Order: sequence, then structure tokens, then C-alpha cells
Amino acid sequence: MTYEETKWWLIENGPAIGRLAKQGDKLALRLIQAHYDHIRNKLDPRLQDDLVKVADDYCRRDLTITTRVILQNRYGHRIPKDLRRLH
Repeated sequence: MTYEETKWWLIENGPAIGRLAKQGDKLALRLIQAHYDHIRNKLDPRLQDDLVKVADDYCRRDLTITTRVILQNRYGHRIPKDLRRLH
């Protein structure tokens, strides 16, 4: 994702990310911290790159059946049916 795409993606997915972060999901917490760091210094290109990288990691997290079950059991998070990848 580009920086602009990342900004819009964060706006769209912010509530779900926040909910997972409150429940202890480490990648969601890392994404929120990267976002806060970026907000504090918007002109730092390194922080922009970090935000995009962490958002990309969050988006690409491999949600196999096992991982999906762990997320559902641990956090009560259900992946929408159209986004599930069955292996």
C-alpha cells in the first residue's frame, strides 16, 4: 500500500483495529503505536515508512484456518466470509 492508501485504510478499519488492540492483539497494538508516532511528527519520512510497513504487516497477516480459530477463541473476532481463505 502507498501512504495515501494506508491513511484511508486506517480510517476504514480503525474500529476493528482498536477493538483487537484492547483485547491484546500485539500486531494491532504495534499498528496503533506506529500511527501515534507518525501523528506526533508527520513530516518524518521514516515514521511514514514505518506506519505503512506495520499496516502492510497487519493486512497480510496470514489467516489460515488455525490462526482464524485462535483469533476467534482468544478475541472473539470473526473474519467476514468473503475474506476467508480456506486451505
